[in-house]
Amino acid sequence: MTDELLMIPGPTNIANSVLREMSSKTVAHYGEDWTNFYNETRNMLKDVFETQDDILLFVGSGHASIDAALGSILEDNDEVLVLSNGIFGDKLVEISRLHKAKVTKIESEWGKTFDLNEIDKELKHNDYKAILMVDVETSTGVRNPIKKICQIAKKYNLITFVDAVCSLGIEELRKDDWNIDICVSASQKGLAAPPGLSIICCNDKIWEKIDNRKTAIRGWYLNMKKMREFEIKQKNYQPYGITMAVHNVMALNKSLKLIKEEGKSNRIKRHENIANLFRKNIRELGLVTLCEDDIASNAVTTIECPLDYNSNELIEIFKNEYNIIIGKGLGELENDYVRVGHMNQGASKVSIYSVIKTFEEILKKGV
Repeated sequence: MTDELLMIPGPTNIANSVLREMSSKTVAHYGEDWTNFYNETRNMLKDVFETQDDILLFVGSGHASIDAALGSILEDNDEVLVLSNGIFGDKLVEISRLHKAKVTKIESEWGKTFDLNEIDKELKHNDYKAILMVDVETSTGVRNPIKKICQIAKKYNLITFVDAVCSLGIEELRKDDWNIDICVSASQKGLAAPPGLSIICCNDKIWEKIDNRKTAIRGWYLNMKKMREFEIKQKNYQPYGITMAVHNVMALNKSLKLIKEEGKSNRIKRHENIANLFRKNIRELGLVTLCEDDIASNAVTTIECPLDYNSNELIEIFKNEYNIIIGKGLGELENDYVRVGHMNQGASKVSIYSVIKTFEEILKKGV
């Protein structure tokens, strides 16, 4: 397994220096030294978000931050608008409804993005508390125009929520400048760290909404208000109420230093160039990608299975014959498409050409 080339849409192959942090000496998750290190990590995250707002870390997958955020800001019968053009947009619908919100969904065809005029019209004629959207829809590879959508939402003074689990660190994202009130992400994709940490970044508008809730937030662990109470009471000793995953924080700290060393703009450009090069070569082989280039993400490309292969067969060939791991399609694309992630170390010519060459050999062999 150590020799496998991991080209799925997260987690990804990451630097050895980051991995070494996961086997370093265990340290206490409290105390002045640790708190300074923890805050250093959060400050570097602020640089990636391009924000001055608050950062909360939860131990869990990206869905932990989504659940915590929506559970903390939504109350029974709150009206929310959710934009969905894939699996993860649909999950925002599901999670919001589980938190007793009334959800209106604007859907777009998978592989396409949204009509901005339709969104504007919907917001103009309805009184929503929040609009929820996914930045990069990992199930399709579409990057949605969140900057423009948040500009529209600003006119109507509602909460803007962005799922940036797949995009943070490899796509341009300016939380403060783009009017994003609350943004969630995770450690294992564009931030180039191991799975295990879930991230929330939010502004004072969100804290005001939470403080003015009519009902208590359900639950304790995924509760932003409760975590902020620990932040205030234990600021210099343990700014959270749980046993923090110290090794994950150490690994994230190292990965953020590598991002800073490369430079965020350089990193985004590298991912953009590799993504464009990959799609160009894939299409030259006669393969079909789901997304047009103008809405395609830097993170993942969804490719229609060639010949008479289904996704499971194609994935097995990649794994068993070429030692490359790619992802299957999700939802309605499950059988007929595969997904290739090109993030972090996978955003390199040597990595993408290994995938391209494998597709070329499969096409030559036929079924």
